[in-house]
Amino acid sequence: MSAAILTITARLARDPEQRRSQSGTSITTLTLPVDTGWGDNKTTTWWKVTLFGKRGESAAQHLAKGQWVCVSGSASVREYEGKNGKGFSPEMVASDWSFVGPKEKREEQWKAPVSNGDPSVIPF
Repeated sequence: MSAAILTITARLARDPEQRRSQSGTSITTLTLPVDTGWGDNKTTTWWKVTLFGKRGESAAQHLAKGQWVCVSGSASVREYEGKNGKGFSPEMVASDWSFVGPKEKREEQWKAPVSNGDPSVIPF
């Protein structure tokens, strides 16, 4: 048996959606857009990421639309029948997630003044 393990870093397209299974397990869903290509060849793939249990509860509590997040887990593609015929949905069952600082704070870091006055030293 093989598995596709994937890591995605993206901004959340919407707030996490949380629900409970019939057995009471917490299920949290994240929606992450991933852009590939550029110009006229640019496409966006919308990933449905599912987190179970405490990891999902934590994500639902701490994450919100627009925040950067990094998720890792088993990837798959689900086939479905829609209004316009057959479709495909890329999905992941995440085993882990982490914050990836807000874009605004990262940009501010690059603009931060250098403490010793030497412009060749960039603070990190």
